[in-house]
Amino acid sequence: MDRLRVLLIYPSKFRVTGLPIGLTSISAVLKQEGHEVKIFDTTFYELDSQVSEPQLRADMLMSKRITDEDKWLYKNNSDMKEDLISLIHDFKPRVVGISILEPNYGISLLLSRLIKSTFKDILIVAGGVFPTLSPEVVISEDSIDIVCLGEGETSVKELCNKIAGNEPYIHVDGLWIKDKTNIYRNKNTCLHNLNELPFPDFSDLDERLFYKPMQGKLFKMVNIETSRGCPYICSYCAAPKLKMFYRENTDSSYYREMKMEKVFEQIHYQIDRHSPEFLYFSSETFLAMDDRDFAAFIHGYKAIRLPFWFQTRFETIIEERLQALKDVGMYWLTIGVEHGNEEFRRKVLKRHYSNESMVKAAHILKKIGIGASLNNIIGFPFENRDLIFDTIRLNKQLWQINNKLEINVFLFTPYRGCELYDICKENNLLSDRLEFGTGVLSDESLLNFSDEYRQELKGLLKAFNMYVKLPEQLYPDIKIAENPDAEGAAMREALAKQLQSH
Repeated sequence: MDRLRVLLIYPSKFRVTGLPIGLTSISAVLKQEGHEVKIFDTTFYELDSQVSEPQLRADMLMSKRITDEDKWLYKNNSDMKEDLISLIHDFKPRVVGISILEPNYGISLLLSRLIKSTFKDILIVAGGVFPTLSPEVVISEDSIDIVCLGEGETSVKELCNKIAGNEPYIHVDGLWIKDKTNIYRNKNTCLHNLNELPFPDFSDLDERLFYKPMQGKLFKMVNIETSRGCPYICSYCAAPKLKMFYRENTDSSYYREMKMEKVFEQIHYQIDRHSPEFLYFSSETFLAMDDRDFAAFIHGYKAIRLPFWFQTRFETIIEERLQALKDVGMYWLTIGVEHGNEEFRRKVLKRHYSNESMVKAAHILKKIGIGASLNNIIGFPFENRDLIFDTIRLNKQLWQINNKLEINVFLFTPYRGCELYDICKENNLLSDRLEFGTGVLSDESLLNFSDEYRQELKGLLKAFNMYVKLPEQLYPDIKIAENPDAEGAAMREALAKQLQSH
């Protein structure tokens, strides 16, 4: 078998840093098979005068402004299209793989069409959550030859091995493959045992991707995979549909945890190669681990001592556990509030925990001296201003308990494959504005709301943290700050200065 050259493309938004686990896991598998891999990412190309996500977050008072962003996350001064074409001319890949989420589908198509128009013989493979849940949409695109459904390590490896060996490849499991007349919809592959995969290979990534903002500073950070999938059923998330997809097509369990000894092998492997200042544990719910694994983590991490952060849920916040984690290096965590009205959260979002549990968690975090990022969403279907203020009031209560909390707020986007997308469709709430490529910090609702309410949502996004962190006697001024006119802009600037001076 000859060695194959494979180019993997990571179509990221401007200055959205962090290491792509899925893409780099596939890279590791291909290199293990003897193939040659390069990675092209779009993170540092400023397209259409984009504002970086760290700047947008600071403008919305969600996080501290990064003072040295331009120094460490400097933008590329070259042309993205010219750079990609030049790389392909020099590297001469036979296969190009693109990792696609719905928000980056637009730029993915820009790149796939550019490649196909210039190099007609290159096979272009689209993989990721969006192609898995919307394969008919992606396979209908002329510039895409193959769609990978599900995790791609086995399917892409087999595809590349067959091409390298000059063997037919139209019947590789896990792939939908087009030729001039047919689409071959092959059966799906089972999910991987995480303990048998090679560790993600970050060696081909731009060094700038390692740097993530944390409390206004940039740290070199490495992602450590501890699990894949999610055991919960939130209606705005793709996880429930992915669970169903894998159960129905492969009889596999979507949620899998890596053995703790394997986690620590991975930690040492990545530290030895990349010398990070910080670790991020890549898991939908890090603290879902059982007591035995938790004890093993605490024992093992005492020898590492690098600061780390992770994502978890309020149900998993236990004082003894968090204190033990802080003692060995926990610096921060991210938790989803999502909505402040218990009934709405339970019935519409399928998140089953009480406001009281969140208040208790805020006290625990305060007691042990740890901050957290709290994620919130507004602009849901069936929501209104009063319900949004339930979310504001809850966040205000939590922030008053622990002012180390950072309050994030995002506008709901109806992603294909999520239960709420189907509900919006059934209720004629999907507007003509619905399109691919919406960023997570967009202020444009894609639901069929009135123009007045769409504008109100824009104002509430800008003012959300002001309502949370400023006294209620300033609420009339904050209401003015919601307005899109010059008076609103002046009030926002004045209130932001007042907030930053606290």
